[in-house]
Amino acid sequence: MTRPLDPSAPTRRLRALLRTLCLALPCLLLQACASTREERHLAPLYTQISRAGGGVEEEALAGAVRLRRDSPGGTLRQWALRPLVIREKGENGDWLMRYLTPFGRAERKDKDFGWYLLPITLYTSQKQPQGEDTYTLITLPGIYWSRTDDGRTLRAWFPFGGVLERFVSFDRIEFALFPLWVRTERAGRETTHVLWPFFSKSSGAGGPAWRAWPLIGHGQYEDRYDRWFFLWPFFQWEHNRQWAGEERDERSWMVFPLYGYKRAGSYRAHTLLWPFFGWSSDPEQGFWAWDAPWPFVRMLENPAQDERRRRVWPFYSYYRGDGMESTWYLWPFYNSSYEEYPDAVRTTRWVLPLWQEWHRKADNGESTDYRKLWPLFEIDQGEPGLRRTAFPALNPLWRTPEIDDMYAWIWELYAREERPEGIRSERSWLGLYRRERDANEDRRSWVGLWANRQWQDTKGIERSDTALLFGLLRWSSGADGSLEWLAPALPGPGWPLERTVRNRAP
Repeated sequence: MTRPLDPSAPTRRLRALLRTLCLALPCLLLQACASTREERHLAPLYTQISRAGGGVEEEALAGAVRLRRDSPGGTLRQWALRPLVIREKGENGDWLMRYLTPFGRAERKDKDFGWYLLPITLYTSQKQPQGEDTYTLITLPGIYWSRTDDGRTLRAWFPFGGVLERFVSFDRIEFALFPLWVRTERAGRETTHVLWPFFSKSSGAGGPAWRAWPLIGHGQYEDRYDRWFFLWPFFQWEHNRQWAGEERDERSWMVFPLYGYKRAGSYRAHTLLWPFFGWSSDPEQGFWAWDAPWPFVRMLENPAQDERRRRVWPFYSYYRGDGMESTWYLWPFYNSSYEEYPDAVRTTRWVLPLWQEWHRKADNGESTDYRKLWPLFEIDQGEPGLRRTAFPALNPLWRTPEIDDMYAWIWELYAREERPEGIRSERSWLGLYRRERDANEDRRSWVGLWANRQWQDTKGIERSDTALLFGLLRWSSGADGSLEWLAPALPGPGWPLERTVRNRAP
C-alpha cells in the first residue's frame, strides 16, 4: 500500500534549504572578506593600499582623510584631515603640522619649536645647551611675551607699554602709550621718540641727532652720513658715504618737488618735478640714465657692471644686470627671463594668467622644471628625481606644492607622482582609480570593476593577478601558462599589503 503524497513536502524542503543557506552565507562572506592586512578599494568611502616604494596608505571620504604608515601596522608617518590639517612625523621626535594652509604652521625640529597662525599668533621656543630655554610669543591684540637665555622675561602690550629685545632690526625697544613715548637701541645708538614720528633725539654711537618733524631735523652718524631737512619734504640736504673721502662721497639737495641734485665722484644726477623727470651720468664709468616720465619711460646704460634697461611701460621693458636678463611685453602679461646663480642657470617664461614655466639646470647636471597651463594642467619637477603631473590645475599661484597637497584633491581629475627608481603613484578624482608601481610590483585598480597586480613569485615566474566585482572573482596567471583561481576577498582587490621582492639576479 503506497503512502499518499504530501503536497507540502517540497515547500518544507525549500524552506530547509533556505535556512541552510542563510546560516552558511555569513560564514562564506566572512571567509571571502579581505583582511586588514590586504588591499581594500571602496572609494570614495574607504581605501587601503600598498604604496609604491614601501608603506601603506589609508584614505577615506574621497581623500579628505588620509593616513600613511611606513609598513603594515607600522609607525604612522602622516595623518591628514583635509582641507584643515596635515601632520607629518619625522625622525627623532621631529614633526611638522600644516593647518589652514597657507596661514598656519607648527614644527618641532631638534631643540626648536615654533608655530604661527597668520595674522593672529606667532610662537617660537629654543632649548639652550647653556642657560635658560628661550621663547617668544606675539599675538593679537598686540601682546608680546619673551624669555631670554639669561632668564629675563620681557613683556609688551601694544600700544600701552612694554619692552622688546632683538625685534625686527633693533636690539631693544621700550614704549609707553605708543606713539606718545618710544626708546630704541641699535648697535650702541639710543633714540628717544616723543609723539612718534614727530620729535626724536639720538645719542651714543655715531653722535647726536634730532628732529622736530616736519619742521626741521638733523640726522648724522660719524663717518657715515650727515642729513638735514626743513619743512619736510620741501627742503632736504644730505652728505652720505663720508667714509669714501671728498672725492667719492655723496652730496645731494632737493627743493621738492621742483628740482633735486646729487653728485658722487664723477656721478651727477638731476631730478625735475620728482619723481617724473630725471637724468644722470657718470663719465668715468660710461653710465647714463634718464626718466621721461618715470615710471613709464626709463633708459639706463652701465657698461662697468654690464647693466642695461629699456622701458616704455606697459608696452615693453628690458633689463640686464646682476646675472639676470628679463624682458616684458604688455606688462604684466608676458615675461621671459634668464638668471645665473653660483651653481646653476634658470630660464622663466610667464604668460599671465595662462602659462607659467621655468627650467633650472645645475652645474652638476641636475635639472628641474615647472610648467602650468592654467587651469588645465600642471607638471612640477621641483626637486631632482621628483615629478608631479595633474589636471585640471585650478590653483592660479606659482608653484605652491603645500597648497596643492591640501586642496587640489578636491578638483583634480587625475594626478601622478613619480619618484626615483621607477616609483610611480596615480590617482583619479575621488580615488576611484589608483595605481602604485615600483621596481617590485605594479598595482592598478578601478573601484569595484577591475584590479590587476603584476609581480614575480619566489620561483622567478612573472605573474598577473586579476580581481573583478569588488574581489568576488579573482585569479592568477603566470608567464609559464599556469592559472590559479583565488579565494574571494570582498571588498577587494585583496592583494597583500606587503610587497614581494623581485628577483633581480641575471
